Amino acid sequence: MEVRKRFKLYKSGKKWCVVAITTAVTVLGVATATTANAQADSVSENPVVASASAQSTSSSSQQVMLATASESSVTNVASATSANVTNSASVASQVSADNETASSALNSTSVVSAENVEVSAVATVEAASSAVVSSGSAAATSTSVQAVSSVSNAVSSSATTSQEADSASAVREVASVATSGKKSGWVTNASGQKVYYNSNGTTDTGREYVQLPSLTDTTKGATGWYLLQDGVAQKGAQEWYGSEWYFDPSTYQLLKENTYRVENGQKVGYLVNSNGNVLSGVQKWMGTYYYFDPSTYLLLDHQDYVKSQWGDYYMVGSNGALMTGLVNWQGSKYYFNQSSYLLAKNTYSVPNGQKVGYLSGSDGKVLSGVQKWMGTYYYFDPSTNLLLDHQDYVKSQWGYYYMVGSNGALMTGVVSWQGSLYYFDPSSYLLKTSGSVVSGNSAYSVASDGKLTLLTGNQAFLMIIKQAAIDGWKKYGVLPSVTAAQAILESGWGKSTLATEAYNLFGIKGSYNGQSVTMLTAEYGSSGYYYIYDQFRKYPSYYQSIEDHGYFLVSNSRYSNLLWNRNYSTVTYLLHEDGYATDPNYASSLNSVITANGLTSWDYEAFNS
Repeated sequence: MEVRKRFKLYKSGKKWCVVAITTAVTVLGVATATTANAQADSVSENPVVASASAQSTSSSSQQVMLATASESSVTNVASATSANVTNSASVASQVSADNETASSALNSTSVVSAENVEVSAVATVEAASSAVVSSGSAAATSTSVQAVSSVSNAVSSSATTSQEADSASAVREVASVATSGKKSGWVTNASGQKVYYNSNGTTDTGREYVQLPSLTDTTKGATGWYLLQDGVAQKGAQEWYGSEWYFDPSTYQLLKENTYRVENGQKVGYLVNSNGNVLSGVQKWMGTYYYFDPSTYLLLDHQDYVKSQWGDYYMVGSNGALMTGLVNWQGSKYYFNQSSYLLAKNTYSVPNGQKVGYLSGSDGKVLSGVQKWMGTYYYFDPSTNLLLDHQDYVKSQWGYYYMVGSNGALMTGVVSWQGSLYYFDPSSYLLKTSGSVVSGNSAYSVASDGKLTLLTGNQAFLMIIKQAAIDGWKKYGVLPSVTAAQAILESGWGKSTLATEAYNLFGIKGSYNGQSVTMLTAEYGSSGYYYIYDQFRKYPSYYQSIEDHGYFLVSNSRYSNLLWNRNYSTVTYLLHEDGYATDPNYASSLNSVITANGLTSWDYEAFNS
């Protein structure tokens, strides 16, 4: 009754296993010591007296042994047990100790951890087993076995938690070893490992996955599957037949549960599936993709660019998760697709929630400055690597300045910037700072700071139509000087109503791309000039008007005789003869305009180009 009372007291404090094991040792030691006393004291021949003496000795010995069972070391417990067996005089001396002193020592005993209890249990088993085997008395052995078995049964029946079950298992080991005189079944060694001994007291060698009596389930006949290495139960991540498996450190059995486990002393852990496999490579857990090192199976704990199990490469952050978006890596910036997690190459990527994005090169590096994409030059801010989303005059990576539009593309032609007009060359994209330029239906002079001034008058008109006239020769074979003379004569230097409202320089009737205007026009007949309303083609610019003029001559076979002719007077004559105009003086009028404005120079420029 006294032992059970103390057992319950310590159980309520969650440290009852210390007293339970110590009690087992005490009973074993006292029983043995009693036998020794009986053999040494041959004066007492009365069995009743001898029995009473044994009981008295047992009672006192329990108190003394409990007082000495402290957290100091397992060796002290084993030593105290050995002293009881071999030295009856010492036992007699301890019996005379005051009960109050023993009680005080019990109350002051430090409570050790569950792991230390298991180690103490092993040492106690060995000491107890040695004491029983070395004793020459069958009665003493029987008494010890009964006492230890009683404690073992009491502890097993009262265990309610996994920690208490482990401690109960340790106590059962005491009973098992004490009764057989050798190790059998599960035994916790001095290193805290669970070792399985066969009935002959030996362990298997090598690595095996076997079904054995359960380590934790106290139900009679309960079994479990365990991975052993030379008899030692393995726990945590373990290799078996080419795969990695996870064995629960508390039960030592295969953990079949989708879970992430971090073992004691580690910062990162293992990902286990429902089959008990430890996973590696890229794996999805709780809605996020992580990377587990294939060599250690642990979650990667530092940033790295890694190859997955299917061959693709991914960027992993310091938390083990796959990274997306803009990432800094070894001094460069890279972009990883937010859907596929893969490195972006030769593509323009816009992150979720943003209006502009990043341009990645063939090596995956994110580009900045002036870059060509899909046939257009764009500017990417060197500080953010994002496409510029507003108009600005910027310096490129090679030192030149460019005008960037609100769409991020480099601008050309006439551009308005901070209240002034500037011209950016369509070929170089650079600012023009001298000479003159033509843009659309206007001509400008260019100052040294790049600012433009609009030009007017006949010279401005000639500047505007010159390039179109030269291109007409290249494309259709119409002489540039004749084209320019016709434009001047028929539009009044671009000042006619038809020229200003419809950019129609040649009075070609009909419609252009469905566009036309109706105007009053003078016609010449047998009775002289007369006026009618007619439809005339409407163009978006002078250039289209001149280009359409060349096409008009080519598409009408009656004018084929003047194409690719390099003599302007011959061409003007053929125009009149072929019926282009009804004015009898049309050819001579054209010749006068050509010579007065030196337009033959355009012809030579076209020939040479």
